[in-house]
Amino acid sequence: MKPEYLDQLLNAASAAAGSDYKLAQMLETSRQSVSDWRAGRKTCPVADVALMAQIAGLVPEEWAARHIVFQHEGSAKGDKLYRALGKLLAATGAAIASNGAAGHPIFSLETVSAGVAYFTRCILC
Repeated sequence: MKPEYLDQLLNAASAAAGSDYKLAQMLETSRQSVSDWRAGRKTCPVADVALMAQIAGLVPEEWAARHIVFQHEGSAKGDKLYRALGKLLAATGAAIASNGAAGHPIFSLETVSAGVAYFTRCILC
């Protein structure tokens, strides 16, 4: 299954690069790989997620962490990875939400008005 956030990241990186072809060149991969990621035919490697985030002017560590957790979501290992990488996921979730993404369940760090932070699982609508 392809994560919903991947389309947003591909679109942002492709726009910054100028085209999917130029993005593929910057990632040192084929145009067909980028097309396969878009269509969900192949899993996008974490390294390419991080590089696309950098190209798009986003924080690569946040997007790489998000992708790592997604790949193991629903498993004991995924829960451990979430606890290990949770702080990085907060900003990624906020960035996705601010762009109006929908669909895939994500983890995010929510800060309440009193300044107390707690973890919550939410679904972007």
